[in-house]
Amino acid sequence: MSKTEPTTPALPVTSASDANPGKVVALKTAAAEQRPSEKVVAFVKAHPVLVVAGGLAAGALVSALLPRRLTRGVLSRGAHLAEAAGAATALLGKEAAEKAHDLGTSARKSASKVADRAEKNGELAAERLEKYGMAALAAASALGRASAKRAGEAGEIAARKAQEIGHAASESASSRSHKIAEMVSGLTQRLPH
Repeated sequence: MSKTEPTTPALPVTSASDANPGKVVALKTAAAEQRPSEKVVAFVKAHPVLVVAGGLAAGALVSALLPRRLTRGVLSRGAHLAEAAGAATALLGKEAAEKAHDLGTSARKSASKVADRAEKNGELAAERLEKYGMAALAAASALGRASAKRAGEAGEIAARKAQEIGHAASESASSRSHKIAEMVSGLTQRLPH
């Protein structure tokens, strides 16, 4: 191999850009398509004033397109139709605004209820933690008292044993010293003066 040839193979580019070599680009998921009726309802809720104005304009356009020589009955039917369309549009806009207001009020109440529940649950958790902490403190105190009592009892037993051993050692040393004294006294009596 010469010095100009690469020593490691290059990774194939699977990215849509050179800034992200060797990595796969994630595809975005397609949004669910709304039905036409859902689109219309959403538009009316978002723009109630525009819908009312459009209904009035449509009524005016229908009345303008009707020929003037028609009989009065046809004209009155067209006017009634335009008036009904305008009233329906106004009613629909008003209902949409009321429903949006009701939805906002309902959402505000739900959020308030959730906040109240969270606050109550937080207080309950704090009370429980305090109770558990007090119980743990009481258990630790009782354990400490029991340990101190047992250590005191063990100390007393050890002191008694040490006293018994010391007394036995003292008696043993005393009896030996008496024997030694007697031996020394016997020796001094045997020795000539």
